[in-house]
Amino acid sequence: MMQPTRQHWDDDAVTPPATTEVARLELAALCRLLARERLTPIGGARVAARDPENQSSYLIHPAAPLFEEAKPSGMVTVDRDGVHQDTREREPDAGTLAIVLAALEARSDAAAAALIASTAGCVVASLEVGLLPITQAAFMFHGAIGTLDVDPEADSDAIRRGVADALGDGRALLVRGRGLLVCGETLAQTWKLLFFLDKCCRSQVAAMAAANSAGTPLTIPSEEVVTHAVAQSRGFVEHPRYVADWPSSLDQLDREDPSWRE
Repeated sequence: MMQPTRQHWDDDAVTPPATTEVARLELAALCRLLARERLTPIGGARVAARDPENQSSYLIHPAAPLFEEAKPSGMVTVDRDGVHQDTREREPDAGTLAIVLAALEARSDAAAAALIASTAGCVVASLEVGLLPITQAAFMFHGAIGTLDVDPEADSDAIRRGVADALGDGRALLVRGRGLLVCGETLAQTWKLLFFLDKCCRSQVAAMAAANSAGTPLTIPSEEVVTHAVAQSRGFVEHPRYVADWPSSLDQLDREDPSWRE
């Protein structure tokens, strides 16, 4: 992840978009940032944002073009079933998109949701133990991340119920066979949650491989340490400082390719 050059929390970072135009812009930024960090395998990522001017509609990045080519003008509007507002055609890969839209319905306070099938995310989602509290970043999610098994034959209503039950009051899920799902109060928070969740998974996969190679078990912090660290981490996630580098991230996108705002 590129280091930010400017940090402050402003309205864009700590409040949801107030207009469709801003939602489109920030959704495009989310796509570009995910692509830059190589978190968008081809055909393995879906993002959506609530349309602030029409609560029954959602803005999504369509199946094409690639995330690194995302622009506000390329975002499309769909209903809760993934049907395009303009063409009335259903978006391809409706199953993955249905999970993302279900998360937005389940968390009415969420401005955006994203699901990525990163390699490490899919590995950790497949483990019975799930995400382990073995890194500082993992404490952000410990005790607040669920696991979702998706029936490939489930209809939309069943998917919505399953996602709502698995999410509960949390903001993240390990989705078996599909990777990592997060939903944030802002686009900035959605980005940071997904970045750090994937980082946790990459660290865990590496640690498990190293432990297996050395023939030793993983070292898990004591319950007392975990409890203390979780409380600290949750406080950080809820503080504006957590998304203070969002403006700087947009600055970086401007320097890399100003056309992303078109």
